[in-house]
Amino acid sequence: MPKPKRYEWRIKQKPPQKAAAPSSATPPPPPSPPWVELPREITADIFRRVGVVDTLLNAQNVCNSWWEVCHDPSMWRVIDMRNPEDMEMDVVFHKSCRVAVDRSQGQLSKINIEYFGNNGLLKCIAERSNQLRHLRLVGCDNISKGSLAAVAKNFPLLEELHIYLTSISIVDIEVIGRSCSQLKSFTLNVCGFRGGLTGFRRLQINVDDQAHAIALNMPELQHLALFGNTMTNEGLCAILDGCPLLESLDLRHCYSIDLEGDVGTRCRQQIIDLKCPHDCTHGYELSAQICDYNPADDESDHGLSNYYNYSDFDYIYPDLEYDDFNYLSGDLDDDGFFW
Repeated sequence: MPKPKRYEWRIKQKPPQKAAAPSSATPPPPPSPPWVELPREITADIFRRVGVVDTLLNAQNVCNSWWEVCHDPSMWRVIDMRNPEDMEMDVVFHKSCRVAVDRSQGQLSKINIEYFGNNGLLKCIAERSNQLRHLRLVGCDNISKGSLAAVAKNFPLLEELHIYLTSISIVDIEVIGRSCSQLKSFTLNVCGFRGGLTGFRRLQINVDDQAHAIALNMPELQHLALFGNTMTNEGLCAILDGCPLLESLDLRHCYSIDLEGDVGTRCRQQIIDLKCPHDCTHGYELSAQICDYNPADDESDHGLSNYYNYSDFDYIYPDLEYDDFNYLSGDLDDDGFFW
């Protein structure tokens, strides 16, 4: 009888498996967010809209690419800084503005400073920005008379200068006109003062000084705005004579000017875009406040010199000085500023 076959059962061994990766292994980095891949010029444009302060305090720290954009000098060719009249933010705005000007590495061409700024900041800009073509100062109470004259030589290419509610002297106007030969557009706007011509004369103030300084030193002007200026027809005629290239002239709230006669006719013939003293101020970006003065008050203790306290009056018409109206006789400090 044949022997039964033996069957050997062998367990098939599984192939050795790779050891599991240790739990401490670093996972692959996630893909970069799409905004990191934006072209640099688009990113720079976004940062300009965000604002200088937020860009320097926050945006530049997000990633390496944003850091590089924020250190590119071309990012800072245009600086627009507007303090919402918050005194606590003054220091932040001053420091941020200095950093932005430094990073421009001399390429700054346009800067707007609103409701902050002082002589030191203006000097910083002048020392680092000889390519500047557009300067706008709004409500810069800490920029004193004579400071623009001290730095004007550093702006040989300046084409536009716009001053709103900021102190400026006759010397400033004269030196700017002589130093900035390419100046084409000049704005010197304050609050309108209605009915005060008699009072100004009682204080022995020449209301046409600014107009004469412009006429004698800015012959290449094409655009001029003197919102709220106290000049008379005499000053206006001087400007028409001294600025033959003038195309636009804003005389709104210049209540000492009378355009009913020959002067008005000449203005309309010579100026393409003329805004008259009583024209509508709709769209004017700043306050269009009008300050009234009654000449009859000259006979009382409440005349022009007492109608406002000195600090209020300096804000309304920052060019007026009660103690000394001769700016040329002022003392200069080591930096060339008038005090």
